[in-house]
Amino acid sequence: MVHNPHPTRGYPWGEDFDAQSANVESMIGSTSAVGCWPRGASVYGCEEMSGNVWEWTRSLWGVEWARPDFNYPYDVNDARRENLDAGSNVLRVLRGGSWLDRRDYARCAARDGLRPYYRNFSVGFRVVLRPSPV
Repeated sequence: MVHNPHPTRGYPWGEDFDAQSANVESMIGSTSAVGCWPRGASVYGCEEMSGNVWEWTRSLWGVEWARPDFNYPYDVNDARRENLDAGSNVLRVLRGGSWLDRRDYARCAARDGLRPYYRNFSVGFRVVLRPSPV
């Protein structure tokens, strides 16, 4: 496991905002390809985790936007927060802010909730692959 020297950092790359580390605040006016902001990589090597697009997660927000049923930080023992059978009336968590947002929304702790059928040019997803078991 990679040592994390800043476990409570505000941004994937560190504590302070760096305009050369993320596509936020309409810097280029659109989304960008992964790899365009290498200075923004986390200590684990993940890129574009802040800015660019809000990324869907499988975590649930709750039924009401103003009153999340699953507050952050999550209770790791509460399996309900990732119920894959939750209906479309349950908002899902998005993370990371987008190119349209202020730097405050590109922070690691920034999250929002939207209905799963919502579509927008500032919302996307990340495909995560892992090697199959041998």
